[in-house]
Amino acid sequence: MQKLKIGDTVQVMSGEERSQKSNRGKIIEIDKSKGRVRVEGLRLVKRHIAKGKDRANPEGGIVEKVGSIELSNVNLVCPKCDKATRVGVRTEGEKKKRFCKQCEATID
Repeated sequence: MQKLKIGDTVQVMSGEERSQKSNRGKIIEIDKSKGRVRVEGLRLVKRHIAKGKDRANPEGGIVEKVGSIELSNVNLVCPKCDKATRVGVRTEGEKKKRFCKQCEATID
């Protein structure tokens, strides 16, 4: 079972984005093969787009996109205690459930 899912709120624990004022955001995309995640509003990178190549920007220009962050540099934020925490997995009947390692609250 995955410990992080799309839509989870995460906090950056190490790296360049840790020192930013807002180092929390929601996961937009997870790339398991590379071990990286894209977090909304963090790691913004600029891309240069040529004229006529993109329907959204037919005149071209410089566009900001969300870059990726190493999966090991983010921790899930518990919705109950509002702290960055590690995630555990326990089985309840036939289903696996994620839980906060600090307050033992079930996440989903």
